[in-house]
Amino acid sequence: MQAILHGQYSRALTQLEGAPTPSRSEAERVNLRGLAVMLAGDAKKAIEDFNTALELQPTLSEAHLNRGIAFLRLGDYVHASRDFETIWSDPKSALRARAAYHDALALDALGRKADAETWVSRAIETDPSLDDALLFAGVLRERRGDVQAAGKAYKAYLDRHPDSIVAMLRFSITAQRAGFTDTARSYLKKVVEAAPSSPEAEEARKFLVMWE
Repeated sequence: MQAILHGQYSRALTQLEGAPTPSRSEAERVNLRGLAVMLAGDAKKAIEDFNTALELQPTLSEAHLNRGIAFLRLGDYVHASRDFETIWSDPKSALRARAAYHDALALDALGRKADAETWVSRAIETDPSLDDALLFAGVLRERRGDVQAAGKAYKAYLDRHPDSIVAMLRFSITAQRAGFTDTARSYLKKVVEAAPSSPEAEEARKFLVMWE
């Protein structure tokens, strides 16, 4: 696992091909091998390992989550959603919040916008510290036109990640649409100051010119 966390995927694969660790089941070992393969860039091949892991241990939530993410990477959103909702159906799984967030991503890609909002809300309710879900909730609410709810989500994310230029930009846009022009300008300037060469700064400059 340490090799995976440090991006040493080839080393991780070598380690996982060795003798099984006494404290780890065969299913868990195969799941980790699949994770290493997926992180190395081959999501399709990784699914074979996740399938094997789930044949050995059908209730292994980690393998369902990893396989769902592999399906997401491959654009197979229907199968991805099935894996994530399988995890959600287990009230004892520690991965329910992450599964709900990823299911929201899959459902959004399928064009099921309302369902995506439902699942991202479930993710946040289950784990309020899941920041990726909070940011995505802002995106979904902004798309729907609820700029106040979107702005609250972006602001909550910024409170935890004050240097996020993506959240700054989205918050400034929703603030302007909600009628808080001075706040919007202030955050647009922060984007430009924080990362002047970034795509977000380029977009921020366009809005600053538009709102003059």
